[in-house]
Amino acid sequence: MVLDHDLVLKSDELYLVGDSQSDGSGEAATGLYLRDTRFLSRFRLSLDGEPLERLSARVLNPARAAVTETNVPRAGADPPGPPPHSIAVEQHVELDDAVRVRFALRNHGVAPMAATFAIEVAADFRDLFDIRGFPRARRGDLRSPRARPDGVTLAYVGLDGLRAETEIAFDREAAIAVIGGDEGAVAEQAVLLPALDGVAPRQRPPIPPGAVASFAIDLPPGADWSLSVTITPRPASGAPISVRPTLADGAPLRQATVTTDNAAFDRFLARCDSDLASLQTSFPEGSLPAAGIPWFVAPFGRDSLIVGLQTFHAAPERAATTLRVLAALQGTEIDEERDEEPGKILHEMRYGEMARRREVPHTPYFGSVDSTPLFVLLFAETVAWSGDERLYGDLLPHVRRALDWIERFGDVDGDGLVEYRAVPGRSGHILHQGWKDSHDSLHHPDGRPATGRIALVEVQGYVYAAYRRLAAVVAERGDAAWAAALGQRADRIGREVEVAYWMPGEGYYAQALDGDKAAVLAVSSNPGHLLFCGLPSPERAAAVAARIGRPDLDSGWGVRTLSAGMTTYNPMSYHNGSVWPHDNALMAAGLRRYGYHRQADRIAAALAAAAAADPQTRLPELYCGFPRAAEEAGDAPVGYPVSCSPQAWASGVGPHLTRSMLGLHFDEAAARLVVSPSFPPWIGTLAIDQLVVRGERVRVGVRREGAGYAVEASDGVEIAVGPPSETPGELAL
Repeated sequence: MVLDHDLVLKSDELYLVGDSQSDGSGEAATGLYLRDTRFLSRFRLSLDGEPLERLSARVLNPARAAVTETNVPRAGADPPGPPPHSIAVEQHVELDDAVRVRFALRNHGVAPMAATFAIEVAADFRDLFDIRGFPRARRGDLRSPRARPDGVTLAYVGLDGLRAETEIAFDREAAIAVIGGDEGAVAEQAVLLPALDGVAPRQRPPIPPGAVASFAIDLPPGADWSLSVTITPRPASGAPISVRPTLADGAPLRQATVTTDNAAFDRFLARCDSDLASLQTSFPEGSLPAAGIPWFVAPFGRDSLIVGLQTFHAAPERAATTLRVLAALQGTEIDEERDEEPGKILHEMRYGEMARRREVPHTPYFGSVDSTPLFVLLFAETVAWSGDERLYGDLLPHVRRALDWIERFGDVDGDGLVEYRAVPGRSGHILHQGWKDSHDSLHHPDGRPATGRIALVEVQGYVYAAYRRLAAVVAERGDAAWAAALGQRADRIGREVEVAYWMPGEGYYAQALDGDKAAVLAVSSNPGHLLFCGLPSPERAAAVAARIGRPDLDSGWGVRTLSAGMTTYNPMSYHNGSVWPHDNALMAAGLRRYGYHRQADRIAAALAAAAAADPQTRLPELYCGFPRAAEEAGDAPVGYPVSCSPQAWASGVGPHLTRSMLGLHFDEAAARLVVSPSFPPWIGTLAIDQLVVRGERVRVGVRREGAGYAVEASDGVEIAVGPPSETPGELAL
């Protein structure tokens, strides 16, 4: 099955990861997963005891794949068996609430073939945190498989007493042999995921018991033999497995589609749309885009909110349901173990055994400083775009609580800046709670780690933008006093940032302030988010745009997370010199906002080239920051070994780039759609279909016409065509 191949399939809650290494811990991510538990860890095929040779493996859509394999010589066998490459073995795999595999074997030889086709299965039922390297003192009990003529059931009883099963059924009888496991426990070291500190001791996991199902096959020349296998997980919770994520009203999610006259870019955009649809996942509280496969199929605050900001124009329903899920899980009390505070928006929610037993704090865990302002910002953007008054009324109390968190718990010292407390050494907790959440992501230029209460520069930008956009939304609804108060708070944080973070010698903003209110003078990508938020003055925006374009930051494949001139720079690190596509798309949108279209075009071209170099035309979560001109970079960026693929905010890059190219926004005061296009040289036409504007699905098409653009829209849509953001002077690249 596809467990032996580097493929990923997903159908709402259920997902399957093929032969894939994980995160440096030595573990493989390979398996079938549901609700943070691996329900199948082994599915091996053999013909007369020999493994099959792969000829092709293709993903047909996010939930379907086809694999073609063939027989190999039987080493030292007497009789030798069928000639090699004479038996074709096709697998058609499909996911819904189960995995359904249809095998078709054909004898292409000239002689009859008698052989044994065998399938070996096992399930370790391990929690995702266990696989990722979190130490566990003990695990529950793997039960002996229960065999019957047409299938086998694998089972596990957790430490919480809940039973999980994987039922494997065949459409013909088999000879089934149960095989024992290995309870061995060899001490070793595990490297945790980058957002989690360091190296942790753990026990080598036991080898689970399993079963081998054997089928005797007799095939004359040219004859076929088939077998259907259904693999059904039965989760510990007992709740039915969802097969289609829906909105709050039960309707399916739809999203606008974009086409251009650039075929390669269109393939990238189609991949983004497909991945976003696949990552949309049902959870007990509703559906939202999961952050990434294999490790992050769970509700995440920051990740889902950034996807909402990237795509609210293309799928406002996605943004709305994301907001509703996160509002349902909003913090209500002070709980230091989970970093929870009243009004705070979560970082991550989990549903597996380790979460149920509180072995990890993700029930939910609130270790994110930026989720709460991003929640307010996405609320304002979604209401402004959609005019959804029901959403406005339902979630306004949650927005007020989020603002209260920003002002009380986010700014405990009253200086107008939002901070988090960096506390090292807490198992299962995140040290740095911005989007660069690896434990080593924040250092002074001399290499000293920043400590204490940290105020990241981009977080202040998110707060500023949240105040500004919410002020406009509430003003349109008649609350002039509150709008004025929000505007004053935005002004205050803007002034604080300009004074406290500006580095005159660099012409750039510092990455953060540390616990002593000293600026962390590292040159990083973080200030690029300020452009997206509209915080800098035009003069300082010009300086930031120029600094981003210098080669120590601009790798040629995009802007690095950290300048190559910094002491802690490492192009192979998670956050200290790598390139993150979503980070670059936010910067590109900010550059266009201030009129620096050539610089934005350069970033868009780099991201499009990186996607085109991928076999699936997909942008990964991140890639290494080696310079594009260097020999080791070649014609594609150097991959990062721990990158999720697909990953949500990397998939959101396509819709975000095209929205900023169109200069698309809704003017609430004039009740009309505004288009202010500026295309890169390699795009001449761009059309967006099924765009939802105030409840109506419309089409907008834009094409170059001389030195300007011609815009066409569906009948009945009031549209204004504006010039691109005024360019205060393009910078040398």
